[in-house]
This record gives sequence, C-alpha cells and structure tokens, in this order.
Amino acid sequence: MFIQRLELLTSNLAAQLEYYQTVLQLPAEMNMDMLSVQAGRTQLSFKQAAAGWEGQYHFCFNIPENQFAESKKWLASRTALLQDEHGRDEFQSESWNSNSLYFKDADGNILEFIARHDQRNASDSPFDSSQILQVSEIGLPSRDVISFARELCDQLGVSVYRQEAAETFTPIGDEDGLFILAVEDRIWYPNSGVPAKLLDIKLDFEANGVNYNLSALPYQIRISAQS
Repeated sequence: MFIQRLELLTSNLAAQLEYYQTVLQLPAEMNMDMLSVQAGRTQLSFKQAAAGWEGQYHFCFNIPENQFAESKKWLASRTALLQDEHGRDEFQSESWNSNSLYFKDADGNILEFIARHDQRNASDSPFDSSQILQVSEIGLPSRDVISFARELCDQLGVSVYRQEAAETFTPIGDEDGLFILAVEDRIWYPNSGVPAKLLDIKLDFEANGVNYNLSALPYQIRISAQS
C-alpha cells in the first residue's frame, strides 16, 4: 500500500506550522484553516479543529534503511525522543527487521522514524529532512480490531503484516503502507501516555493498483474517482 495524502485535525495550526517547518524542516504552507506539509512522497495535512477539540494520532515516516543512527543524531538535536519504562529510546523489531525512534509534534501526536532493513532504499547522503521518504503508517483505532482487520483485508486485498491478527494490535498492509489497528484506549507505544482514540481522519491511498479514499467517523472506504 502507499499513503498518498493524510489529513488530520489539529487544535493549533500555527504551532504545527512552526514545528514541521523548524523542527522537521519539511516544506510547509498554511492556507486559511489548512496546513499542508510535504513529507517525502506523502502530503501530510492538518485542518483546524473546532474549539475544545482534543486528540492525538500516531503516524510513522519511512527513512533510509541504513540511516537509523544518523537520523537519531539529527532528530535528538531538535526534539525530545520518547523512552519506554526502562529508559530506552531506540526500538528494534526482529520480526519486522526494523529500528524505530518515537517523538511528539506540537499537538502531542506520536510520530515515528522507522528504518526497514528489508527495503532497498539505502542512501549515501547525509541525513536531513530530504531523507524523510513518506508516511508509511497511520493508526486506525477500533473497538473490534479483528473484525476491522478482516473487513479491510477482504476489501483491499491485503494481509495482516508479519503476525497473526490480535485483539489489541494488528497491522495490515506492507512496508510502504501500514494501517496500525489498535484497540481503543490502548496506549501508543512506547509508554507514551497517549491512548488510541477514534478520531476524524481523511486518507488517500493506493492498494493493489487501486486508489481509495478513507474517511471517519465511522470509517468508510471508497474507490477513488481517480482509479
């Protein structure tokens, strides 16, 4: 799968603009109530929410598979890295063959850099914002993860990723694009203190050569008119 455009709500457009321009140093522009950020191949957008709205999302950026150490040095000089209960700020997955860093943006969203070592995307360039390749994961919380995973896999022709479907956490898709299905109120990894909530979201993505639109709530997926 490939996430083409991701639109999320924000409680503070100006703070998000400052963060994505100065901390992550990504191209960003604001127009009325919408902020557009170019994150590699993905357009990441934030829409101003109504007064009193609260919520945090989880999403992830792919980085070159050989630049994990360089990305940590670059990122840690700009923002605090999240730690688990043991004080670790680097996270390795043997089953995914990956390494990850976690951090928060100005709205408290849980962001991630992930180096997926099975991908052929190594880079010899020094790490900077141009090495943020795309949004490769978005959290889609649910009250019934297994049923939601089955529905998405059947509709999109994709599979659960490198594990069996589980009641609290099930990823579907592939290394270019994953939907992270977490049960509602599960705390986003690692020890972030942020519970998974069902939040409004808009998503344009491709799966098996077909373009789709996803909107919530409730989650609805339709084939895009561009397909």
